[in-house]
Amino acid sequence: MEWINSIRSPNLTIFFQYVTWLGYKDFLFLFVPFCFWFFDRKVFGTFTLFVFISALINTYLKDFFQDPRPDVILNIDPWASPVDLSYGFPSGHAQLAVVIWGFLFLNTKNIFLKVLLIFLILTISFSRIYLGVHDTSDVIGGIIFGLISIFLLNVLLGDKGLWIRNLSNLKHFLIYLSCILLLYLTWPDGEDKIVSVALGSLVMGFFIGQIIDIKYFNFESPQNLAFKILSTILALAGFIQLNRSVDQILEIINFNHSVEAAVSYLVIGLYISLIAPLILSFLQLQTKKVNRIS
Repeated sequence: MEWINSIRSPNLTIFFQYVTWLGYKDFLFLFVPFCFWFFDRKVFGTFTLFVFISALINTYLKDFFQDPRPDVILNIDPWASPVDLSYGFPSGHAQLAVVIWGFLFLNTKNIFLKVLLIFLILTISFSRIYLGVHDTSDVIGGIIFGLISIFLLNVLLGDKGLWIRNLSNLKHFLIYLSCILLLYLTWPDGEDKIVSVALGSLVMGFFIGQIIDIKYFNFESPQNLAFKILSTILALAGFIQLNRSVDQILEIINFNHSVEAAVSYLVIGLYISLIAPLILSFLQLQTKKVNRIS
């Protein structure tokens, strides 16, 4: 990895430090919900859920392989703590870059956007090597697992995945719950087991909220572009405030870390798929088609 020093320059370092932020939680926790609120929720609901699941699997794989990262002396990533890094293989940035930007690549016909999205996948992935927090094998592994993930997502959304989509809500719930419990119970020794609780709760919260929405409301974004943008901005503002409020409340209650992670991420998942649309509907920034309950 020492070779990376020979290609570093001040301008390139600044560029890759900004690019790599696009793979961090702070950005992804704003961008992924934005896609769900702004675009077609029938497609981006599955996409959002799949991103969360991919992040959970990536963390599991890191603790399974327990591959050390490059020497900390090479780390010039301003967003990463030099003393609190997870394992290296596979790179979460690379894996999620392929899943997120690759999904958008496959769902746009705009040539300019396709080129931009490929550029983002490549630069985000390479930024991890350039900044000294991953070696080449970590990034290649992340890209491979990302490609497998995007392939499975397209199968799920296509004709071959119709039988899975047609399963009852209860069966979907039991499948998600069983898989999350299996990951938790088989989690390798590592420092990130609490992440399984957090991301698992996020998946379940989002899924439960989505099912309640589909059954009782069928919220839809407004057709008017200005209202669509306004509703998304308000949802994001509420999301940021919710994160702060939940953390403050849990600090007062003082649960153990696992319970705090489960509660906070369950609420966040519910907010993305249900609470935010409910609030926007109250503000008349969402339409709803109320289903009859048989």
